[in-house]
Amino acid sequence: MNFFLHTPTTKSKVNLSHQEAILLLGSCFTENIGEKLLNSKFKVNINPFGIIYNPISIANSLTRIVNNQLYNEQELSEQHKKWFSFDHHGSFSSFNQQECLTKINNEITCAYQHLQETKTIIITLGTAWVYKNIENNQIVANCHKIPAKNFTKRLLSVEEIVRQLSALANKLNKINFLFTVSPVRHVSDGLHENNISKSVLHLAIHQLTSQHKNCSYFAAYEMVIDELRDYRFYKEDMIHPTPQAINYVWDKFASTYFNEQTTQLNQRIEKLQQAALHRPFNFESESHQQFIKQQVLQMQQLEKEFPFLIFEEEIYQIHQL
Repeated sequence: MNFFLHTPTTKSKVNLSHQEAILLLGSCFTENIGEKLLNSKFKVNINPFGIIYNPISIANSLTRIVNNQLYNEQELSEQHKKWFSFDHHGSFSSFNQQECLTKINNEITCAYQHLQETKTIIITLGTAWVYKNIENNQIVANCHKIPAKNFTKRLLSVEEIVRQLSALANKLNKINFLFTVSPVRHVSDGLHENNISKSVLHLAIHQLTSQHKNCSYFAAYEMVIDELRDYRFYKEDMIHPTPQAINYVWDKFASTYFNEQTTQLNQRIEKLQQAALHRPFNFESESHQQFIKQQVLQMQQLEKEFPFLIFEEEIYQIHQL
């Protein structure tokens, strides 16, 4: 008897490799997968606008990247002497206007350059609930703790989401769009409202994948919500998945999008990454020095075999042990 509900997964036609650039946009779950890819030495650019949850703001950010459209001072706002952009995460905010603007535009420039090599864009949608700035009638990516009276809240329609993302899928028709829905519940909206929101996102992605050959869906949401439904797979806030849950999804992701060559290379890289975290009892011992030498040699050997891999940072770190 089977007491475990499995999400069916099949090998995707989209193959991700270490040589191809990947752009990731969206919720904090995007960062979870993005960090896994980054640690495995994939060419990734993760959330150049910071964490964004709603589809319209995600689409707007990608549009600006596609057009290499930089921000100007008039597009920034100020509250309590701190400058910020309603299109960006709070990590871009600064007490210095020029510093805020420079951080924002540097990320756009880097993302635009990265996009020229990008083969796959991974987008994680978090919520269909949006906040519209009453002053200019624009949907914001982040309210930046501005009083609620300055915004109106509403639920996006499936059609709105599809229209915005469909335009990008058409424009970037040589790029694979890989959509996921974040399994993180937005309890601040209410559990019922969260379910409505996630349903809208699922319906929108269903339409996108039906209409565009370059759009597909990865069932991270179902893996966490349906397969890992026990609270032991969630952090203390009972909302965010634990590292164990993220590793489970990552393994499924890898088996779906990596071919045999990529999988084998990943295993070699992960082995070296784990070794670099090793902390010995005696840093000065001959055995540890020999261990360091062996690890560096293996990293250098991988760099020779695969010139697109760079272990400069890891080699530096291991020499500090």
